[in-house]
Amino acid sequence: MDGGLKLDRKSVRPGEDLSAKGTGCGPNQTVILTSGGEKVGTAVSDTSGEFSARVEFPKIVPGRHIVTAHCKIELTGAVDQVVTSGKGGTSGTLVVLVFFVLAGAALIRVA
Repeated sequence: MDGGLKLDRKSVRPGEDLSAKGTGCGPNQTVILTSGGEKVGTAVSDTSGEFSARVEFPKIVPGRHIVTAHCKIELTGAVDQVVTSGKGGTSGTLVVLVFFVLAGAALIRVA
């Protein structure tokens, strides 16, 4: 890698791990990772200027997030934060199924 920031995945869901690797910083330098003006990680580069860090977003905000590593230079990478809805078609299907089971039980009692 010739001076760059690489994230280990293109998209991440809440609770999933995200790692960043980079090179191009000075040797043994503190690296601060930010996104949207908020700190999302920190690392110390090795003697060749390479580093790796865990990225943790303080908020769950769906969409594209630019991650910037600040050291003697600025390195950037992007990740999409994906949020899936807890409401799916299965809950509606379950309600309909329960309705028909109860209606069938009522018809059996009547007969």
